[in-house]
Amino acid sequence: MAVDGGGLAGQVFALAKDLAKVEKDVEALGERNGDVRTALAQLGHVQEAFEHLEERTAGLQEQLQALAPLREGLEELAKTVKKIGDDLEALAAEPAEEKLAVWNWSFDQGMNREEAGEAWEILVRWVRSELQGTYGWVGWRAGAFVANNLGPNTGGPTAAAPRIPPCWYRHREAVVELSWLCQEWLKIYRTSYGTPSRAGDWHDRYAPGVKKRLVAALEPCIKAGVHQDDAWANNPNSPEAPRAVDDDEVLSAFLSWDLQHRREAPAPGPVAAS
Repeated sequence: MAVDGGGLAGQVFALAKDLAKVEKDVEALGERNGDVRTALAQLGHVQEAFEHLEERTAGLQEQLQALAPLREGLEELAKTVKKIGDDLEALAAEPAEEKLAVWNWSFDQGMNREEAGEAWEILVRWVRSELQGTYGWVGWRAGAFVANNLGPNTGGPTAAAPRIPPCWYRHREAVVELSWLCQEWLKIYRTSYGTPSRAGDWHDRYAPGVKKRLVAALEPCIKAGVHQDDAWANNPNSPEAPRAVDDDEVLSAFLSWDLQHRREAPAPGPVAAS
């Protein structure tokens, strides 16, 4: 049932006028208690005013009853709005996730001198404090942690678990791998991003994977017990040296052939309908 707000306001206003008239008639009736005939006539006016007032009151009650469902809906809406407001306040109170700029060691558009210096300082300190100090993952095979690998039947040390050699900083692959591992560790333990499950993921997946790859990549250093340069480090022309392209002349000829067999670029202008 549609309810006219303006009509309801008019009903209330008319009701107020009727009430004022009744009060005035009652007051006049009291002043004329000596004149019975006049008083009776005035009483008739009061009775008529009361009847009119009852009619208006009944109509007003009907309209108020029609508004009851709307009122309930507005109350529910108010509760919903309040809950949304509380949720927004709770979200605003949560600390924003801190972003870490990934260390880019590339000499092509990578970190500048100042950024690289800061990254080196953080990385070396973290390797010493955490990977070596906390986990014992960095060092030569015959280190302080070999004592933890005593054989129960031989009475002597067994083969120690391989570690990342301490010459890691001289191997670009190790620097890149340890950099992201370090940054992920810092993000978990030094920012609001960290949770127990993320810490567990670091220990269960990230760290063991990096360690395994670096132990394999730096195996010559581990076997020798001292840093070993790659055979091609001092001789770029060594057959073992990594190469992005095996022959520049062949590459040039191949690219020329590839481009010749491709369609021409479309002429600038409106796109032709196919």
